[in-house]
Amino acid sequence: SSGRKPHRGPTLFHPLPIFIILPHLPSRYRAMSTPQRVVFALAFGCLGTFIPCETKAPPNSAWLVADDQALACGGDDPECSASLLQVSARTQTGEVGGRHRQRALAHYEKLVAPSDNGEIDDGGEDAAGLDAIVALATEAAVSVHHRIEEALPTCVVDWEKWGTPFVDPACDQESYRHYMQLGGLLGTAALIAFCTFIGTREQKVPAGGQLDDIAEDVAAAEFADKAKDLKKIHDDELALHSRPGDLWMAIDGVVCDLTEFATLHPGGEQILLEHAGQEAGEAFHEVGHSHFAISEVRSKAVALLVKPDQEAVAAGGSSETMAAKGLIERLFTKEDFGGTHIHKVLGLGALVLYTSHTLLLFSGFRKEGLDQAWLGPDWFTLISVWALAILQFSSFKFNVPRNRILGQPMIWQEWRMHNLIFVMRHILIFTVRWYQWYSGMDVAGSGLCLLLMYGCLFAQLYTVDLATDYLREDKHESLTATWPFWKGCPPWTEKFIKFYYTIAQLQATTLALTQSPFLFMNVMVIFPFQWASVMMTLVRKGVITTAAYHASYLWSLMQVVFLTLLARQTLFIDAWVIWIVLYLVRRMGLSKYALWVGMMIPEYIKTAYPQVAEDNKNIVPWAVPAVWLSWALLSWLIRGQSVEKRARRYLENRPKNLELMHKEKVNDSLVWLRFALPDGYTTGLTAGQHIRVHAPNASQGHTTWNGRANLEHVPSTLSRSYTPVSAPDATTLDLLVKVYPARPDLGFPDGGRGSTYLADSLEVGAQIPISGPHGYKVYNGEGIFLLGQSRKKAHRVCALAGGSGITPALSILREMRAELKAASKAQRENFVQEMFIVHMTQQAEEALPKSWYEPTDEVDSALACRVKDISTSTLPATAKPEARTAGRRALLQSAISDTFPAPADDLVVLVCGPQAFVSELSQPILKELGYQHILTMW
Repeated sequence: SSGRKPHRGPTLFHPLPIFIILPHLPSRYRAMSTPQRVVFALAFGCLGTFIPCETKAPPNSAWLVADDQALACGGDDPECSASLLQVSARTQTGEVGGRHRQRALAHYEKLVAPSDNGEIDDGGEDAAGLDAIVALATEAAVSVHHRIEEALPTCVVDWEKWGTPFVDPACDQESYRHYMQLGGLLGTAALIAFCTFIGTREQKVPAGGQLDDIAEDVAAAEFADKAKDLKKIHDDELALHSRPGDLWMAIDGVVCDLTEFATLHPGGEQILLEHAGQEAGEAFHEVGHSHFAISEVRSKAVALLVKPDQEAVAAGGSSETMAAKGLIERLFTKEDFGGTHIHKVLGLGALVLYTSHTLLLFSGFRKEGLDQAWLGPDWFTLISVWALAILQFSSFKFNVPRNRILGQPMIWQEWRMHNLIFVMRHILIFTVRWYQWYSGMDVAGSGLCLLLMYGCLFAQLYTVDLATDYLREDKHESLTATWPFWKGCPPWTEKFIKFYYTIAQLQATTLALTQSPFLFMNVMVIFPFQWASVMMTLVRKGVITTAAYHASYLWSLMQVVFLTLLARQTLFIDAWVIWIVLYLVRRMGLSKYALWVGMMIPEYIKTAYPQVAEDNKNIVPWAVPAVWLSWALLSWLIRGQSVEKRARRYLENRPKNLELMHKEKVNDSLVWLRFALPDGYTTGLTAGQHIRVHAPNASQGHTTWNGRANLEHVPSTLSRSYTPVSAPDATTLDLLVKVYPARPDLGFPDGGRGSTYLADSLEVGAQIPISGPHGYKVYNGEGIFLLGQSRKKAHRVCALAGGSGITPALSILREMRAELKAASKAQRENFVQEMFIVHMTQQAEEALPKSWYEPTDEVDSALACRVKDISTSTLPATAKPEARTAGRRALLQSAISDTFPAPADDLVVLVCGPQAFVSELSQPILKELGYQHILTMW
């Protein structure tokens, strides 16, 4: 209203109305405690710091109409201009926006400014005949000018000049500094509070929904008492036990003697030998072993793996001192250029760079020839920014895993390469902008400069694709969609963080490409990339948690956007609309190249041909959707699909609840379970990987089960591993569960625990926690299998499956058919063309129906599959184990000879089933028949 005073600086009273409104928001927010509401109120209230000090109540509509009309006709009709400016002066209430203020001042200067010869610029008309009109117009314009100055003593910035200098001599710089200082500090504090709130969300654990942590803590405490008596050894002594017949391994510092267990290991002896004589805790947890497996490890403990400083504690040193020393040693390693710590020095310099310029921005003090954060067209600025590139390249001195660690956010090779590419993109774009300022170009630059910046963008997109193809072994992963989150992270929190991570990528690109009059924005977009690497390192070193990583990384992304809005003194509403539109279009599957080509074309027209853009200002913006639609149509004509299929793996190492949508009895021993996945996600599990289902423990409290000692009597939930039979790109998770019913006549009076619950108790519509993927990938697509440390290209695949071992064979059949279906006719010759399966069961009724090998959606598949089922029930009954083993061997060898093609270099044989079936029966037969490329799957 007309009586209110204009705002000066940030709005400090916004939290109050928001705090009142919060209780009326949806139940999720009503369930918050008072402290939580205060945090949200502070976060939203401090959004007032985004609002520039020129923000006012809406001006009187009559003034707006008069002002717009006056400006429209003023250059051509002074009489019209004068009369309308009078209306403007009479009806305007004193509270006008900055846009109208600047327009009125410009018009005032146009009317009253003398020309070069000292006379009134009358546009060529008779000046004497227009004296009265000009005087009237001048009076009106001066009235408007004074009203604006009285109502709004703030700083006007010329956004078309480098460094955005103040152009208003009446600028209230003290008010501006107050706005920047208070706004910067309160805004940053609000973002920290908000991200801390996000990072501390925990989901309520459903009954029987997750592993029993209390039981695990009890078991750990019991082992701690036992560990006091174990001897302590160093790495060099552990390394001596790394061969068959003498195999030791450390799991989280607990040294286990696995010599006798190696041949019984369900995953095979070879995988143990790969990690023998070293710390293998990371690989152990990556597979997803159950609490039972952990208890088995502890039962084989023979020593503790310690560092010299840990022995010093035992000798009487201070544990606090040794802990601090241990942390320092973890952070400052000899791997950093031989202990010179060049990488960390560069990192510290980068942190000083980011922090100092941010504080200079917050200070509100300006320096001639520099932008708000004191960056300018000088060589020191350029060199300091290129030092960030040296920091990025120096990270390649460190050894990081090739594959992503699914349990925690840690640096792996693909991430490191992507980080380098993105950072270099921003540094190159910054260099282009720096040169524009240095050479005296306008802020808008030239068409060539714009093409150079977009060239950096497209080069980044292409090189990222190359890095992904070379380094990513799981095509169902993505940098944002498959982030590991902390245990107990609520679904809404995960969705919000993933959404903002995607939006932040679009924000970084658009901010870098914006033709802004200051360089600070181009520098700060680099900060989150390098900050994330620091946080990942701290996670790996055990300094911070996964939740702390996500909270800090989320803050860094939001802080960059906040600093940009603060510097420009605007809400950037139009930019937010653009970001959301880009997000939705990309989510629909439009190519990322098409996305940015569409954004580039109108920007190039505006920059290179401003007059054309002005003459067609209502047409040029439509170039964006026109390019997008044309690209989609062309893609459909060439490739048969207009958009990309973008579906990512949903499951993680932490359990997530999935709903059972279908249950069907396949035969007397198998039950088919189908679980629903959220929209936009797939199973994403490749052959060789499995999931873990966490079910209630029916044997809790029972020291014996099925006549044997029950090692799982403590936890309230059990985890059981299953290999999905659905394709990796399927939108449902399908399991075949072998049921073990109670059979007192066979010495199995209690029956199975997990399988019985899944088959009998779990109802359709109910939810159960599932985690994954666990295990090791054995198939990389396009017929490439991992055989140990080498890769083998196959055009034909055979599978020997014993009992429930048929599920890995089905899984790989589904995956090979799915990729063959997606390939063009010209590409299909590079894929597997045939598969042969021999399935051995105890009873003939346990065999799968043929429809499982040829489902309706795969009937016309180009990959043919030949299946032979055999049953040991057809063998003569005998009490001698040797005779029965010989009968099984003869039966299996005959089936292999009848079904499998002859051994060949392009043929791979998969063996799936129990340990005895794989190592004692199948492998000897295959080697005897001459098959060389044998891959065991458990």
